[in-house]
Amino acid sequence: MESSSDIKVTVFGKTDVGLIREHNEDNFLLANVDSGLRTSSPEEVLDFPLGSKGALFLVCDGMGGAAAGEVASTMAVDSIANEVEAASATSRERLARRLRRAIESANEKINVQSRINQNERGMGTTCTAVGLVDRGLIVGQIGDSRCYVLRSGQLVQLTKDQSLAWQLIEAGAMTVDEAKSFEHANIILQALGVQDKVDVVLSHVQLCRGDVVLVSSDGLHGPVADDEMKAILEAEPDPKKACEALVAKALEREGPDNITVVVARFDGAGLPQPETKPILEFEVFDPGTDPDDPEPPRRITHSATDKVTVEMPVQPEAVDATSPGALPTRLVNPTASTPSSSSELQTAEEETSRPFLTFVLITLLAALGGALFLAFQQPALPDLPSRPSPTPPAPSPVLKPPDSATPIL
Repeated sequence: MESSSDIKVTVFGKTDVGLIREHNEDNFLLANVDSGLRTSSPEEVLDFPLGSKGALFLVCDGMGGAAAGEVASTMAVDSIANEVEAASATSRERLARRLRRAIESANEKINVQSRINQNERGMGTTCTAVGLVDRGLIVGQIGDSRCYVLRSGQLVQLTKDQSLAWQLIEAGAMTVDEAKSFEHANIILQALGVQDKVDVVLSHVQLCRGDVVLVSSDGLHGPVADDEMKAILEAEPDPKKACEALVAKALEREGPDNITVVVARFDGAGLPQPETKPILEFEVFDPGTDPDDPEPPRRITHSATDKVTVEMPVQPEAVDATSPGALPTRLVNPTASTPSSSSELQTAEEETSRPFLTFVLITLLAALGGALFLAFQQPALPDLPSRPSPTPPAPSPVLKPPDSATPIL
């Protein structure tokens, strides 16, 4: 295989506040790790050969109201870039572990910051991070910011939205077109800083010569259809012009949200020619473990196939918070957590059942005691005149919870 220096990277990024929001809570970052170049406001296209330390592109969509979302997204891009750049990744597996660890660390920092500062309470951000040290593109994701690849006229989404709408689509409950008008389309299931732990989804794709990678916040892929994005990327080979055209298209659709796009093109002898009809799809990447590169203990232990999305309960107050004008938006039950293993789930069920069993036992003992008392006292009771018994009322229907044979008492 050719060396990474035979891979040429051309990249640009752009963000816009849109036409509705008062603040731009999106953030992005482009980094050539070898040269130490890092920017969130490029004036011109970055053009460089891929070095041994690799490259990193980030898009974060902050939330939380006022300036809190901007704080969260800024903290995320800075923290992740610092940690990835601090330790050179010599292989794609090591890069994937570093990237996952950096995203988890950013989550902890944002979560702590939101707890100690009342004005930033509840802030959070999505994160889609793209890194490579060779032709294997690694994507780390939290939330619903996306990564696409354009190859041989085919635009494919490499990520899966961690959102309520996406889960309903995968369950067959709605179509992609129906999801665009879904009342709660802004509910996401994970965000950095909202929970003390997150489950980073890693995916990857093997790059080919001429590939175009697009990373975007939902301010772009919400109002702009995939076919429209594909047409722009094919018509504009220059990443800067492509970014400007994509943002302009979102603004044509009334720019309902902050808009952020990163467009990167890959070329060079280090990449193979693409197939005529390539097969591209979302593919989970498991970087494994390395004794020489140990990671801290991880509470979340889902298998790779379970890392597509993490289902969390939608509380009524969370749904109410998605009504127009409510803040924060796009957050679901930020304090909820799910059992990380079957043993935890069993323990939780046992703890829940014990008080109920105790109550039932006490009730039975009380009923038995009452019956014995009446039995012993019956001979001492005086005869009472009898009265006609009133006609008993019609019995009320027994209400049963769904899928349960136990009546509600």
